[in-house]
Amino acid sequence: MYDTPPGRPHGPAPDAGPDEMLVGELRELMEQAASGLPTLPDLTEEAVRQGGRRRVRARAAVAGAVTGVLAIGGVGAALLGGLGDHASAPVGPAAAPPAVPSPTPPPTSTAPTPGATLAPETAHRARTAKALTVALGDLIGTVSADGAGRYAGRIDGHTFPVTLRVEPGSDALVHCPEPPETTTTCRTAWLPGRIEARVVVVGGVLWGGRTVSVSYHYADSTVQLTVGPDTAARLSPPVTADHLVVAAGTPALLSEVRAEAQDRAPHKARDHRTNPSDGASRAPSATTQPSDSQSATVEPRSATDLGGTDRTSKAGGFDE
Repeated sequence: MYDTPPGRPHGPAPDAGPDEMLVGELRELMEQAASGLPTLPDLTEEAVRQGGRRRVRARAAVAGAVTGVLAIGGVGAALLGGLGDHASAPVGPAAAPPAVPSPTPPPTSTAPTPGATLAPETAHRARTAKALTVALGDLIGTVSADGAGRYAGRIDGHTFPVTLRVEPGSDALVHCPEPPETTTTCRTAWLPGRIEARVVVVGGVLWGGRTVSVSYHYADSTVQLTVGPDTAARLSPPVTADHLVVAAGTPALLSEVRAEAQDRAPHKARDHRTNPSDGASRAPSATTQPSDSQSATVEPRSATDLGGTDRTSKAGGFDE
């Protein structure tokens, strides 16, 4: 009797053909031959365990490969970035190091500092103010610097402006107008040492006060000393023409004029070399030589005649 093959619990079908019967017999023979052999081990658990290990190793290998690629790429980029443009530069012979210049001290500036320039000017103005105080202090009080190139005497609450001009290389005195102006007194006087001077008085009470001026030639320069009125108070200075002539001849003022002429002579010579026609262009028209008759009228009769020839307009009416 035949065993029932797997899948056929009821045996071969009654209508099975000869082929199917042959297959059943072969199956039966194989089962009988294998019945004496030991049972085959179950490979499922081992296969699952080894398969998991292989997957872990494969993933670790992939991760390591990716990490290595990234590391190599980063190192290469760093090296190339450090080289910069020099990586593509052709290799040539090493150049000699550039010569390092030795440090040199900074050039010393020769331009005068404001303090150095101001100090001599301040000292000069103080010296001039002191000389003017010696010459005019008894009349208009202490003289001090008052603005650029100006001085002022102050007494009894009044201020009288004073100017002292020294022009090196000039010998032109103020000439008396012909005929004299109605508000002008002009005459020639003499300082000690037979120094010719020209005294001019202009203005009056109606014009806000009287101005007294004397000009003379000394130390190869033309000197002009002027004392003006207190215009705010419309008050004339307490200085007459004779007073100013005496003040102009004081040794202190003449010494200051000589020092100022020496100080200004180099500047005057440099200005003349720069513009030779400057002196002629600035010369006043009043410096035209007077006629013989005019010269005769303004010359004093003797060297001791301090008053000289007084040429005063009848309408002037100034008390000197």
